[in-house]
Amino acid sequence: MPKKKITYSLIIVLFITALILAGIIFYSQSRKLKVVFLDVGQGDSILISRGSNQILIDGGVSGQKVLEKLGEYVPFWDRDIEILLATHPDADHITGLVAVMEKYEVGAVIDNGVASQSQVYAKFKETIENRKINEIEGRSGLRIKIGEDAEMEIVAPDGTQPKDNPKDTNASSIVSKLTYGENKFLFTGDISYDNEKVLVDSSRDIRADYLKVSHHGSKYATSQMFLDRVKPRAAIVSVGADNRYGHPSPDVIARLEENKIEVRRTDQEGDVEYNF
Repeated sequence: MPKKKITYSLIIVLFITALILAGIIFYSQSRKLKVVFLDVGQGDSILISRGSNQILIDGGVSGQKVLEKLGEYVPFWDRDIEILLATHPDADHITGLVAVMEKYEVGAVIDNGVASQSQVYAKFKETIENRKINEIEGRSGLRIKIGEDAEMEIVAPDGTQPKDNPKDTNASSIVSKLTYGENKFLFTGDISYDNEKVLVDSSRDIRADYLKVSHHGSKYATSQMFLDRVKPRAAIVSVGADNRYGHPSPDVIARLEENKIEVRRTDQEGDVEYNF
């Protein structure tokens, strides 16, 4: 009888192991693209994943929160995140990235090269150095391949923005565009009207189906001229419920609705997920 129990136990262990291995193989070879605007409260965090490859744009203001979210969308056996992209050094964008660097093996960090005087930024830079992570300055024209037919391109900043104004870190936010077949996403960080105008006046292609609304729906962004150029069919607002800033601005929401753009909000829906 004991031998039978041992045999049954071994069979069960082998069966579970086979299932896990099959899951790992299926997951790593998957060609499906997933884009998730994570509900991290009053902050930004966007996970782009395809098979075993991940790009995380910003990390919100809570390390614990973003790690919980990654635990939901990244299998427990995958402890690598290929790229962290910090749009700019504000706390509600980079705080969670510190925790991610401490818990995952990170291939590279892309940031805008603009320094901040905050303790959070000092910890961010210290963690990159201590973990010996490759750091890349994100500038217009940088392209990141995600498999054979998905690509992210940085469209701003272009190197002309001043770096000596720590009080306006939003101005040099990295703006990036993700293209997968006919599906296009534009991620805008916290840029304002002035930065939007630079993009509109440029020759860069910023048309996108899905727009990450800048600065959590601030009234100082998402202008009509910008919407006319981007022409999104959906707009995602990453924002905390009942936040003290009054985000998103009622004017911005009204403008989006007047343009017949679908509005999706993390404070109302939780995580906003797209699968292709």
